[in-house]
Amino acid sequence: MSEAMPGEAAPGGSGWPIGIRAILGMAGFGPGPDAVRAAVQGRVVVVTGASRGVGERVAIRLGAVGAHVVLLARGDGVDAAAEQVRSSGGTASTYRIDLRDPAAARATAELMLAECGTPAVVISNAGHSIRRPLAQYLDRFHDVQRLMGVNALGPIALLLPLLREMTAARSGHLISVSSASVDVPSPGYSAYAASKAAFEAWLRALAPELSAEGVAATSIHLPLVHTAMSAPTTAYARAPGLTADGAAALVCRAIVEKPRLISPWWARAGGLIGAAAPAAADRLFGSAILRGRW
Repeated sequence: MSEAMPGEAAPGGSGWPIGIRAILGMAGFGPGPDAVRAAVQGRVVVVTGASRGVGERVAIRLGAVGAHVVLLARGDGVDAAAEQVRSSGGTASTYRIDLRDPAAARATAELMLAECGTPAVVISNAGHSIRRPLAQYLDRFHDVQRLMGVNALGPIALLLPLLREMTAARSGHLISVSSASVDVPSPGYSAYAASKAAFEAWLRALAPELSAEGVAATSIHLPLVHTAMSAPTTAYARAPGLTADGAAALVCRAIVEKPRLISPWWARAGGLIGAAAPAAADRLFGSAILRGRW
């Protein structure tokens, strides 16, 4: 079970009993600090979306065990997050990046390589979510473009130079922090799920190539995480889910164990059922929508 790092609460969920959260795959168990330290101490670890939420908590955890954390984010919060990393005893570099601009993302990657060197671990965590049923974005194609930019195109543009150097060094680990919505239907999140699934399809096809070049790949399909990004959907406020610390513990587990996939059991099962009986799944979710339960 994960131990709490300096300056954070113990990992957990939203206040539901730990047993229920464990059964639902939402307990946020991970390795202790010593195991994480052995994997990252003295090494460069890149964290995107590091100004708040899961990315911020991951950065602080890794700084506390001796990593040189490279924090990337769009807003001013990245500097405050870097100060927290330094106050925990770690070292940090920061880069402002807007993943909606792929050319700028690639340029940032090249600059980061020149200044910090080839990373040992890259945590592609940055993301943007919109809960918007189809009827609400029929005239808002720019919402789809923005989600694709932040969740797929921008991250790929950033990663290509980094992977060039990691494969040349025949070492490293790429971790994608994704969503269980890529496994199970998520009515209301069609644009978000599509953007996340696009990146996951890219990584799924790329992972064997990376493995042959000595680079590990891990996909983490997170369930609901109670952060500022999920807060606008008030219906989720009392639903079982991970805290940002709990999700960060899963990222640390990925760093230490290097599994190909971390995903709740119900997401994997739901994906299999949905693939085997897609029409039945559509009817089930459609019925829930008509009854106002989704």
